[in-house]
Amino acid sequence: MIVRKRGNYFILVKQHDHGLVAGEIAAHINEPIQPLAKTLFAISHHDVGWEELDQTIRWNEEKNRPYDFQDYPLLPKLEAYTQGIARVVANDHYAGFLCSKHYASFFTNETDPAARRFREQELTRQHQLREYFTQTEEENIARNFRLLQFCDKLSLFICLSDPGENRNLWYEDGIFYQGKRYQWIWEDRHRLRISPNLFIQSFTLDIPYQLVDAYRRLVGSETYTLQVLV
Repeated sequence: MIVRKRGNYFILVKQHDHGLVAGEIAAHINEPIQPLAKTLFAISHHDVGWEELDQTIRWNEEKNRPYDFQDYPLLPKLEAYTQGIARVVANDHYAGFLCSKHYASFFTNETDPAARRFREQELTRQHQLREYFTQTEEENIARNFRLLQFCDKLSLFICLSDPGENRNLWYEDGIFYQGKRYQWIWEDRHRLRISPNLFIQSFTLDIPYQLVDAYRRLVGSETYTLQVLV
């Protein structure tokens, strides 16, 4: 889950829904993407492994709030990562490779034995998957991996921010991509744009979310609609 506080309530956005937002963002970026369909599938489905975990709201007793994607217990999270990557690989080797590379990058300097095993497992998977790549796919690995990471951050900013407000400390200095710094700018609670612009045209983002109170009760499920302007 992506979790943010609003008064006495918690706003919860499921990880896969955030991933779909990242994919929609990528689909509107004004730059060539090769291979297009496989890369967009990877970006849209990079968090598909969270689907089962996010069916249940797991409570962090120490912090008295729902667990989010950062502090969720490591072992079930690693299992979800592994299963999610396998699901993407089953659809396409190249998309699965990009997702595997994304998750392995989380644990580059990790000392936890389970996390280290996960990283080694994914590096082995990546080596095996590369045997299937075309020359075009191979040549675009680095570029498409950076695009996945960039769109992931663009989506995280939106999902972690209260509409119309730039209070996200993660990205207060912008998000860097291809040597440039990009910043989301709110026009109002339902419209925002990115500066400098990098989109082909304006588009709409639909973000489902759940509302949970301090007594751990699910009190509502809604969809927030944003217009991204050029």
